[in-house]
Amino acid sequence: SLRGIEYFFANAGTDFASIVDAFAYRHHQGDNFPRPITVPHETPLISMAHGYYMLTGKPQAAMVHVGVGTANGLGALMAAQRARVPILFSAGRTPLTESGSPASRNAYIHWGQESFDQAGMLREYVKWDYELRIPSQLETVVDRALLLSMTEPRGPVYLSLPREILAAQYDGVEFQRQHRFDLATFYPDPDKLREAVNLMIGAEYPLIITSSVGRSPAAVQALVDLADVAGVGVVCFNPEYMNFPLNHPCHLGFLPGGLIANADVILVVDCDGPWYPNRMAPRDTAKIIQAGIDPYYSDYPIRGFPSDLTLQGDPALVLSELTRIISDHPDLKTDTIVSRKNNLQKIHNQMLKGFRERALTTAQDSPIDMAWVSHSLNRVLGKDTVVVNEYDNAMKEQMNLLAGKYFCTPHAGYLGWGVGAALGAKLACSEKTVIATVGDGGYMFAVPSACHFVSTAYQLPILIIVYNNQSWHAVKRATLSIYPDGWAARTNRFPLSDLEPTARYEKICEAFGGYGERVENPAQIETALKRALHAVHKEKRQALLNIICKHP
Repeated sequence: SLRGIEYFFANAGTDFASIVDAFAYRHHQGDNFPRPITVPHETPLISMAHGYYMLTGKPQAAMVHVGVGTANGLGALMAAQRARVPILFSAGRTPLTESGSPASRNAYIHWGQESFDQAGMLREYVKWDYELRIPSQLETVVDRALLLSMTEPRGPVYLSLPREILAAQYDGVEFQRQHRFDLATFYPDPDKLREAVNLMIGAEYPLIITSSVGRSPAAVQALVDLADVAGVGVVCFNPEYMNFPLNHPCHLGFLPGGLIANADVILVVDCDGPWYPNRMAPRDTAKIIQAGIDPYYSDYPIRGFPSDLTLQGDPALVLSELTRIISDHPDLKTDTIVSRKNNLQKIHNQMLKGFRERALTTAQDSPIDMAWVSHSLNRVLGKDTVVVNEYDNAMKEQMNLLAGKYFCTPHAGYLGWGVGAALGAKLACSEKTVIATVGDGGYMFAVPSACHFVSTAYQLPILIIVYNNQSWHAVKRATLSIYPDGWAARTNRFPLSDLEPTARYEKICEAFGGYGERVENPAQIETALKRALHAVHKEKRQALLNIICKHP
């Protein structure tokens, strides 16, 4: 609690005895922080810590049971690592000794669970790992773990805790109220900033591509300011966040496609994959500028996107400085900026028209089209709504979302993240409406029983919308992409891709005291949404809509 940790997300095992007793003692003393949160599976456990950080910006603490718990949480930890989420992830360690201590081995699992290198399974996905050696180093170890997790680029760290060390007597322990570490600030090179400005001002068709600048609401505003001042179009490719307001005239959509073929200067900011080289590419003469804390993504084994000019620094600072320099630049021509904006407005308007028409033309389709689900959802979203999306609820229909209110699948691609992240977000902002939009496959990966238990146990009423198309659509799409004339395409049979027969997922929610409804009529979606939100807002209980969608 002295380090600002408000919750301790945990899935306990025999290694937790000292942790359990310590929490009982703190409660007896009237000290309830950090508050222990019991999460009955490691996937939603890590995802909850992830979601809480998304809303607060504070590092989180999560603990699991030795190596088996670590293994269960590894997928969700991969998602946190790629999303640069700081989590102090800890696990007990099988007792070191066979006798001599009250904490020595006393169950068969204490031999069967031991590994030579417990951290080895996740070392690629954490910034730092350590095993606590003696109790007296605890403060130094925890402070270092939190410092490294919060140092840019942020990410999870791992601490293993042997049972004998946790149980050891250590008298006279005192902790400093505040650690004496300051986080570094990353400023871009001023000379490179001026060079980038010269390229952008001299360009005929400049373009900005981002996927993750929205991890910081300040960076979103800085991007809006830059687009306004320079008259530059923005593409949010595979967005992890709300990076740029959809109703802004410089928003050019979510696919770079033909846009990068025309661009002569491209600013890639906080984007790991700005285009797919085997499908689309900038022209050879285009100047590429890459910007971000780690613009080359040094933890990615292969990433070959060029950079003629690299701006390393906090994206909010990079964008703000570019705006400042452009605003005072002697070669800035008002007529040129106005002309750019007029052209962008035309592209933008046509794009929005296409999004709307696409949704409206499916309004009567049965089974229900996913675009109509998202369009209907947009009609009931309030300003304080937080959306956590793990499937097809792309922002094409989400006109009203604000910075820091939309979170999408981390680029590690680990399914099962969405519902747990939504619960963590609700824990962080109890006054806001939190909606998780997931596919039926992602819902099953989330370990639904554990998620619904947590929602009930800790009074975290969220709305879960299952876009139920009874399949792994991504698997089908990949098969058709590689084998457009293959046997699967010709026979319309996609083994290992179907999730039929579908289940009554709404009944799982009902089993934990929530409101559940199956929706098959497209005309009933909006009223079903209102019924579900009534349960969340007025009855203070979770809700799930199982919406039967088109089978792709």
